Amino acid sequence: MKKYLFFSFFVLFSIAGYSQTVLLHEEVNDTVLGKHGQNLRNFSHFYIGLGFLAGKPDSTGSDILYGKSKNFILGYRYKFRICNFFAIGYDLDFNSYSYSLKQWAKKITPDSILHNKEKLTYNNLGISGYMRFNYGKRGNRIGNFIDLGGYGDWTFSAINFVKDKRSNGNIFKTSISHLNYYNPINYGALARIGFNRYVIYGYYRLSDIFKPSYKYPELPRLAVGLQIGLHK
Repeated sequence: MKKYLFFSFFVLFSIAGYSQTVLLHEEVNDTVLGKHGQNLRNFSHFYIGLGFLAGKPDSTGSDILYGKSKNFILGYRYKFRICNFFAIGYDLDFNSYSYSLKQWAKKITPDSILHNKEKLTYNNLGISGYMRFNYGKRGNRIGNFIDLGGYGDWTFSAINFVKDKRSNGNIFKTSISHLNYYNPINYGALARIGFNRYVIYGYYRLSDIFKPSYKYPELPRLAVGLQIGLHK
């Protein structure tokens, strides 16, 4: 009888010790997973985007060719979750706006000379902040969301490209840099609607891209497009 009791206590003690070990292991894993993940406290990823310029210039003279005027963006995005349905974050990015200028008699920007083709391209480094409102079921995925925020850009390079075809068949291509008629700092508002890694975005420039002394009509202020998160 004593042997049976001793054996029973030994088995119970072993099971209890094993069970405590498993519970401790699971608790540590939960703590680690709670810090970083698509729908957890911290998450960051790279993304790429392509869009088009939309809307009208402030007045005639800075008209563009829609469909040929594009916006490209390559960035890094960080998100900090406040609660299940609300988060905040920021972006750091390189972005480029390429305006294909309409060549017609009312052209003013950047001059009245007509070419076979002309583009104004602005290359920027940008930073933005946003508030995120989550909706729908997600699990540990980014899920569906709406972002609202603002951005600021520093233009480190601006180029005026022109292409002309002469009567003898020769084609001349010229890139003019060190332009002095634009503002190097621009800012605006942003809105995004996301479906996990796919994001439809809209950026609206509030600042003027041209210095007021040149009296150029402002180029279209709206860019819309698609971003793809470089994550699962």
